[in-house]
Amino acid sequence: MASTSLSELVLRRWDLAESAGVMRTSVDSTMRRRIHGDLGLVIQFNPSHIKNKRPVDKQLLKSPQDEAPAKPKSSGFNFTKAKRSEFLAGLSTEADDDQHLPSVQPTEFGSRDEAGTDEVEHFVLVNVAPLVRGHVLFVLELNRVKPQKMTKTFLLYALSISHEMQREDFALGFNSAGAWSSVNHFHLQGYFFPQTEGALGMNFPVAAQHREEIFRVDGAIVKHLLSWKTACYAIEPEDATRDAVHVVEIAWALLDLLQARGIPHNLIIVGTVVFIFPRQPQCENGVGLFPVDTTTDHAGRLRIAVAELSGLIVAGDSVVYENLTEEMFNLVLQNEVSISVDEEVALVAEWKAKIGVTN
Repeated sequence: MASTSLSELVLRRWDLAESAGVMRTSVDSTMRRRIHGDLGLVIQFNPSHIKNKRPVDKQLLKSPQDEAPAKPKSSGFNFTKAKRSEFLAGLSTEADDDQHLPSVQPTEFGSRDEAGTDEVEHFVLVNVAPLVRGHVLFVLELNRVKPQKMTKTFLLYALSISHEMQREDFALGFNSAGAWSSVNHFHLQGYFFPQTEGALGMNFPVAAQHREEIFRVDGAIVKHLLSWKTACYAIEPEDATRDAVHVVEIAWALLDLLQARGIPHNLIIVGTVVFIFPRQPQCENGVGLFPVDTTTDHAGRLRIAVAELSGLIVAGDSVVYENLTEEMFNLVLQNEVSISVDEEVALVAEWKAKIGVTN
């Protein structure tokens, strides 16, 4: 496997799983279009997607004032209970020093049982209701069944995986409790941006937006996205070959604050850039937004999670797919997702104080 890149392995194994009928839905049934406007948004609709997703774990529906998600209940679903056919590969990490990202070595196998548990802690699984070709789950320390809560170590591993993929059309995503995560067993979403007629670029639209610097510290630059109508902080290395570990330090300082203050959040990693979205608690979005809206059944119609925040919008029905505009999306982000300006100011001030930035 030394000659096979991680991205090649993931896509090849994903294609094999699809041909074997592992997925509950087919990405070939997905309709997709670019939304007119400056952001390059893409919206898609697959009629069977919502019906075949795993239900949301009730442990992840806590309000921001509640405690962090508890250890997953043994009676509920976790990824140790996934079918063997859903397992694509194992991953192990190796760190030469604490100044560089750990290297990631993939191990190909047909089931979890075929991998040596002493050598492989992390696993790549198919998403059984995929949004796009190659949609996978990276389940870190799978057999320890950790709750869906980011840790500094998992953030380091996530950045290492993203760096190892070496694909400009790839992104890693994380949904916290209260931000549309569905399974209370720590996992990252892995996406490849789909080819779309009229698309403005090869990668997720959020990565293409202009970023304006807020501050820099210890080899990391913190920026915000003026065109993205929700609170978002992009943490990028001054030198991608040297400073990626500093991105982990600065990003973790913010994530630690969000967890301590009970603020739901989504996270996207593209290359070695980490995008963090502090947000309002999840809700059914865009209710009553559409002029043709005559039904009271809004469940699953529009839910802003990590895919939507990346610029790939998943429509829950044909009304949203056919009618959503860039202006509508911006309105939803601003009013239903973003934290307030006052909250942003206070959060950044506390973040800067935590990492010793005085300007």
